[in-house]
Amino acid sequence: MCSTSNSGEGHGSGGSPQTNIEEYIYPNQVSINEMLSDATPPKYVPTRKHEPGSNWGSENPIKTQAEGQRLLDTGFREGKEVYNVTGDGKVVKFMPDNTPQNGYHAYEVSKPRDIPASILRRLLEANKISRSEYSRLLRGKK
Repeated sequence: MCSTSNSGEGHGSGGSPQTNIEEYIYPNQVSINEMLSDATPPKYVPTRKHEPGSNWGSENPIKTQAEGQRLLDTGFREGKEVYNVTGDGKVVKFMPDNTPQNGYHAYEVSKPRDIPASILRRLLEANKISRSEYSRLLRGKK
């Protein structure tokens, strides 16, 4: 039977402390909060392709720059996309424009099945949609 000693516990064969595996793999990893505090805040930038009559995708129901920025700032993020509900009950999706200014444009979600279930739950919990709207949208009905 082998005898074991606790004198080298946590050390490599040379007796020096071993590097934590995460420190080895991610030596310069920055916390998410640090990254977000340095990032440019998202800015609502409407695009002409979603204006009424443009015949390009869903229309943007947001009426003013201030309303758009408020909805973007208070929306719910899923990956790079942000979702919220306008004052007249339309679910809007904000998409990043991939610009250095961190611009986002918005449009009304035309297919309820395109709204992630996790977002629908959060909209319900925040009282932005009713339970019946939640059920209807979850089933994919407008």
